[in-house]
Amino acid sequence: MRVISGQQKGRKLKSANIEGLRPTSDRVKEAIFNMIAPFLNEKLIVADFFAGTGNVGIEFLSRGVREVTFVEKDVRCINLIKENLKNLDLLKRARIIKGDVIRFLKSKNCPVFDIIFLDPPYKSDYAKECISEIIENNRINENGLIIVESNLEFQYEDENLSILREREYGDTKITIFCFGGKRS
Repeated sequence: MRVISGQQKGRKLKSANIEGLRPTSDRVKEAIFNMIAPFLNEKLIVADFFAGTGNVGIEFLSRGVREVTFVEKDVRCINLIKENLKNLDLLKRARIIKGDVIRFLKSKNCPVFDIIFLDPPYKSDYAKECISEIIENNRINENGLIIVESNLEFQYEDENLSILREREYGDTKITIFCFGGKRS
C-alpha cells in the first residue's frame, strides 16, 4: 500500500492484520482519483469514513486538499492512521475521530464536507444509512461528491443525488454521487 500521487508520492503506508480491515487497493484508489481529479483543489474539506488505515484520506492530503477528517471506531485502526499521518508529516491537516460514523454525522461537531469517501463493511447497509444521514443532516456542500466503495450489489437512489461515475473492479464497485443541493 502506497501513496499514488502528490507531495507524498511513492511513500509506503503501514497496514495491519486486523479482522475485517480491507484497505482500498492501490488499483482502485488510483481509479477513484483519476475520476475525481478535475474536482480536486486546496480548499476542499474531505471526510474518510470507516477510514481503516487512512489510506484514501492520506491520498487526498498528499494531493493537496485543505483538511481530512478520518472517522473510525476500531482503536487499532485509529493508532494506525495516526502513525501513517505522523510518518508523512500530515497530522496538522488531519482530524481523527474515534467513533461511529452515523453518530458523528448526527453530532453538532460534524462539519459540512466537499467530498465524503465511504468504505463501510461490504455486507451491511451502512453506506445507505450514511448517505441518508449526510443529506438529512446537511453534511455535504452543493455539488459535493459522495464516493462509495461497496460490493457489486450496492445501489442507491435519491432525488438529491446524481451518479457521476460507477465502475467495477473485481468484487468492488465505486459509485461517485454528486449532491444537487436540494435539502429535505
